[in-house]
Amino acid sequence: MSILSFSIISIDYFVFLLLEQWFSSVNPSPPIWKFVFIYYCITLFTACVLFVTHFSLLRKETIRLLNSGIQVEQTVNLKGQDSVNTFYLCFIAQCIIGVCILPIIGFAFGLIRPCMPPALTSSMGQECKSWDHVGQIGIVFQTCLSILLGYIAGQLAANVVFAVGIVLVYPTVIKLIILDSIARNFNRAWQNGFAYLRTFRTLQILSIMHNAVLSQPIMPVFVGGVTVCLSFALYILIVPTSEVPLPVFLLFCQVTLHMFVIIVGPFKMMACPLVKSIEVLKSLERIKGTSLVRKFVRSCPPCKMSLGDGTFFDMATSLVILRKSVDLLIYFLLT
Repeated sequence: MSILSFSIISIDYFVFLLLEQWFSSVNPSPPIWKFVFIYYCITLFTACVLFVTHFSLLRKETIRLLNSGIQVEQTVNLKGQDSVNTFYLCFIAQCIIGVCILPIIGFAFGLIRPCMPPALTSSMGQECKSWDHVGQIGIVFQTCLSILLGYIAGQLAANVVFAVGIVLVYPTVIKLIILDSIARNFNRAWQNGFAYLRTFRTLQILSIMHNAVLSQPIMPVFVGGVTVCLSFALYILIVPTSEVPLPVFLLFCQVTLHMFVIIVGPFKMMACPLVKSIEVLKSLERIKGTSLVRKFVRSCPPCKMSLGDGTFFDMATSLVILRKSVDLLIYFLLT
């Protein structure tokens, strides 16, 4: 048996034991939102474990990609061109706020709801009779476990921010900077035409490196994880608020906001290099030059970001992901 198969079986068995522990004393059957809440936690934790494993295995490639992006940005700044992306700055600011808030939420959650997952004390069946039970755990032990839960929440948030804000979005911002730089210089004479080709070749290399770092299975896991987590969060918000505890409701308000911003922001931004690179290639074809140069331009593919399943990000990808989230939400509501 392979290590991967053994790991999957172990995780499934562990999840089964947790579900049995959490719901063994519940009669009648627990509401669907509790299952949704647990599977949200499992999905988020599993995705973060895969992120850490993937980027650890591709550590050198990831560092090379980020260093290349920084070098391109420095080169653009030395030429006196503006490389500031307002959306990226706002997105990173939001991510930093999330990284700062989530550990506090995790710590408070462990203190207020010690018997509700994902609090570590919730798996102690002899102490927790139900999710609403405060338990009979000592305050010192409960505080220590709450601190640990806050630390885990902070690590999960940091991993998500690194995967989205740094590895996914930052190279895309650099690609847009390169394309904008080429577009601004089209009014120059043809003696600088070869400089355009060198710059576009830099864009191609950066795009290849980006796709290599975000190759299978991390990109499908990431897109699927965002889709599922948004559906989970929307379900928690839609069900009657009397059934959902206030801390859980507030938590998923923030989750919904972050997932929606990721879909309409970074995911939509991933398609911008494709659109702009097509326009740049058409403009390069109109520039006078030798037949060899024109053949080279026609042979250049546009800048695509792979989704990992043979397709790539385009302007409709965000809408498709939102539609899948809504379809999954409807399935939960009809269950």
